[in-house]
Amino acid sequence: MTRMLALALVLLSALPALAADPIAALTELRGKRGEVEVKAADRPEWAAAKPLQSLRAGDQIRVSGDGRAVLLFTGGRGTAVVTAASSPFTAVAPAAEGLGGRAKSVIGDVTSFLLRQERERTYQSLSTRGIIRAAPPAPVAPRNTRVMPEGLVFEWLGSDRLRYRVGLVGPQGVVWEAADLERKPLAYPASAPALTPGAGYVWELVTREHGVQAAQFQVAAPSDAAAVRDALAELTSGAGSAYPPATLALMRATVLVQDRFDADARRELSAAIAASPQEATLHLMLGRVYERIGLRDLATSAFDEADALSGR
Repeated sequence: MTRMLALALVLLSALPALAADPIAALTELRGKRGEVEVKAADRPEWAAAKPLQSLRAGDQIRVSGDGRAVLLFTGGRGTAVVTAASSPFTAVAPAAEGLGGRAKSVIGDVTSFLLRQERERTYQSLSTRGIIRAAPPAPVAPRNTRVMPEGLVFEWLGSDRLRYRVGLVGPQGVVWEAADLERKPLAYPASAPALTPGAGYVWELVTREHGVQAAQFQVAAPSDAAAVRDALAELTSGAGSAYPPATLALMRATVLVQDRFDADARRELSAAIAASPQEATLHLMLGRVYERIGLRDLATSAFDEADALSGR
């Protein structure tokens, strides 16, 4: 009897937690020319909204000026756009059952991942640092990532005054080299040796002034690459095509991040930012990608931009 009573108490204590599960994430947040605020259902005060903030049933969103927020609901239940005209907006899960089949699985996984991305800043703003000395060139992509078997592009940071040499080293030694290069994206040529699926590679960035800087990557197996392409197609031409453009780009980047295709995720987010530079969540996710691949200064810069754009 004592054990049954204890079990009942445990189950009862878990009910509030289950009821408080998030139902949506803020996937778009524009607050630079207005304000976007959130009030939790169990709190009396309003607070500035955060990019990718999780929302629970009963939470409210208030928008002023030219502010704008987009909620991505769990279970493939679509989105809601909140502006000053529709404020205050109360978060309630749509009654529809949502999508089915492959689309539900892909969008459900994406939403679950995004709901885990909210966190307080743990980095130091670049604006508080001292004098930043000139750094050596740095490989940016691919870097600590998986890549597709084709479409490889090398990108790096460095002075436009320098000349660069790029070399690719595989399991059997040097695979390919190119010299006397300017600092701009460099595509791996179709005439070069084919990359081996599943193999690890190191690419070297060489300058006379700074020596060798290196980064590693792994070529995905064809089955893994095909699975990611199928998920992206489900979003682009399937059920996800009805989502707002910046949210859709964020979802596509999330598919890539989940499977460690960070170089492709960075490219996806960079293109989305070029199209929608005011979307704070895109900068936040880009910062997360830079963190994952070990480029902390670029991550900090992206996080600062996300804060500035969200009005924090």
